[in-house]
Order: sequence, then C-alpha cells, then structure tokens
Amino acid sequence: MKYFFLAALLAAYFMSNLMRVSGVVVLPPLARSMGLSAATVAFLSSLFFYTYGASYGVWGVLVDDRGPFVCCGASLLLAAAGCFTMGVSSSVLAIGAGRALCGLGMASTFTALLMYCAYAFSRENYPALVGMCLVIGHSGTVAAIAPLGWCLDIIGPRGVFFSLALAALLLGVFLLLSKGRDPRLAFSTRRLAVKGVISELAATALASWRLFPLRVVMLTWASTAAGIAALQGLWAVSWIQSAAGAELSAARLCATLISVGLVVGPAVGGVFFKRCPPRYEKRAFLYCCVLNQLSWFLWMAAPHLGDATAIFGTAGFAIGFFNGAGYVFTGNAVRALAPLDKNAGIIGVINMLIYLGVIVFQWGTGAVLDLFPAGTPGYYKEEGFLLGFGIILLIQCWSFYQIMKVRAFY
Repeated sequence: MKYFFLAALLAAYFMSNLMRVSGVVVLPPLARSMGLSAATVAFLSSLFFYTYGASYGVWGVLVDDRGPFVCCGASLLLAAAGCFTMGVSSSVLAIGAGRALCGLGMASTFTALLMYCAYAFSRENYPALVGMCLVIGHSGTVAAIAPLGWCLDIIGPRGVFFSLALAALLLGVFLLLSKGRDPRLAFSTRRLAVKGVISELAATALASWRLFPLRVVMLTWASTAAGIAALQGLWAVSWIQSAAGAELSAARLCATLISVGLVVGPAVGGVFFKRCPPRYEKRAFLYCCVLNQLSWFLWMAAPHLGDATAIFGTAGFAIGFFNGAGYVFTGNAVRALAPLDKNAGIIGVINMLIYLGVIVFQWGTGAVLDLFPAGTPGYYKEEGFLLGFGIILLIQCWSFYQIMKVRAFY
C-alpha cells in the first residue's frame, strides 16, 4: 500500500507544478485582451507565489507534527476552492483570488511527499526516490504549457479550472480519509497553537541558516529555482515570440522543453548522485551549476545565433535539465545535513526563500520590461528581458561561488 499512497502524493505534487506554471499560458492572452501592463501580469502570476511561499514553512512545521496525509489533504481542498473561484468568474479579481488560494493550497505537497519518502522508505533509496518524485512532479510543468494550451483551446478556461477543482477535491478527500495509514501520524499528539507554529518555524530557520553548508544549499536552491520559475512560469513564451518572431504554438512548444528538461534532469541526477561517492558530491554539484549558467547564456544569445527558435528550445531544455539534476543533490543534502524529524520544516523554510525569490524575480522582471515599452500589450522588447534576467544570473553566480567555500555536504 505504501506505493499506492506514494502515487497519491505524487499526483498532488504533479498538480502543484501544473498550477504553478499555468500562468505562462493563461496570463499573456489575458494581458492582450484586457490591455494589462507587464507589471500587472507579473503581479497576478506572483499571487500564487505570495501565498505559496508565505505558507510553505508553516506547512513544513505542520507536516513534521501532524503528518503528510492530513496536511496535504487539507491543503488540496483549498486549491480546489481556488480553481473553482477562477472557473466561476474570469475577472481579474477572481483570477487573482484563485491564484492566491491555489498557492496556499499547493504549498504542502512537496514537503509532504519528501516526508513520506523519508519515513516509508530506506535512506539508501532516498536519492533515487527524490529523483523519481521530481521527474513525475515536474511532468506537471510539461503539461502546464503546450498541453494546457490545447485544453484551453478545446474546453476553454472554465472547463480547465473546473476539471482541476474536481481532481484536487477528490485527491484531498482521499488523503484525509487515509490519515490512519500515515507513517508519521503517531509521532505527535500535542495541540498546536499559531504562536507555537511560528516560533518553531523561526527556530528551524535560524538553526538552518547558522549551518554554513545548509545555508549554501538554501541559497543555491533558491536562486536557481526562482530564476527558472520566473522564466518558465511567466516570460518564456513572450520572450520567444518577441525575440524570435515565433508563432504562439511554436513558442509554447519551445517553452515546454524547459519542463521536459526538468523531467529528464532529476531522472539522470537521481541515478548519478546515488552512485557518486560523497567526497565527489561537491565537485559534481559545482559542475552542474556551471553548466546551468552556460545554458542560460545560450538562451539569452539565441536570437543572434541563427535559428533562434531551435536554439531557444535547446537552451531551455538544458536549463531545465541542469536545474532538475541539481535539485536531486539539494534535496539529498538536506536529508543528510538536517535531523530527520526537522526535515519537513527545513524544506519548508528553503521553499519560503525560493518563493520569496520567485516573487521578487517575477515582479522585478515585469518592472524592468515596462522600462522598454513595445507599444502593444502582451509584447515586450528583448532588451528588457536581457537586463532583467542578467541581474538574476549575477545573483546565481554569487550563490554558486559559495559552494567553493564548503568542505562537504554530508
């Protein structure tokens, strides 16, 4: 039965990734039809990440204390309410409120999944499990671009939102009804107050930050994940259309290759890091980060290197691949460096930092793009993309430099 419950939690994580990235398909057409500025589009997209990031650490503490089934099940009901809200009304207010509710509801899925894996399976199999979870979960980002675009064309936004609401509702009810089978459930029966949760979250964050190798993992994970989220989750399609003059369908397909890389990367990374001797992990991770950075440079240079659309697709796949492979290492490093009973809380803190970065990066790139008006809502100049994401790459370079100062990640 443990594999059956693993599948249910994986389905929740799949939905989390799908909803996180869906803004790249849903929001740019909204900008064109309603005449919204780039900053407004970025704000609507980032509402998911405001609630997602703000609640991630709280969900982590709750998962540590109450178990993944109860927390994930309850949060999925919130996500169902968010999808229903967007389905009932297509106004800007309803989309903003729905995105915020979906972010709050999906914030527990990854933490719950990793906690379940840590307790239900052996430590030796943990890196491979993390890789598999990321492969399946990131498949949701593949589904969120071209396939979601096709679904929007066929059944419309309301049909898509109502379908997602039903799926989240059924999955959430199933996990709540299965709480007696949760391997983590028996570890705590104490009552939790809001003040206690916040205090425990603050203590976890402080302890994590004081441990330098864990701090480097947090900074690297946050800067890379926030950077790719800003690209994949909001600007990739618009960037390809603006810089390469690609048709919408071709731009969506190219952007989907980022997600394909995020699926393939963890699969390869899970096999590699399981076989990599601990003394070589730091070097392997550093190489992965350098290749990730080179992939970004290729993406930014794509319009000037011949077949821009093909190069955008190749670079996007490489960015997703090396990010995904790196996530396997960071997840395994947290498992090795942190106490098992604090794993979910620490992952929650890391993801709060990630989605703070996502909010800043998405809003910041939108603000930079508004400095280079293209004259038509929903379309932007290449110079704005280069400046906005150039700043993001400098932040990533600084975090990668910190890896060289760490002696080991175990």
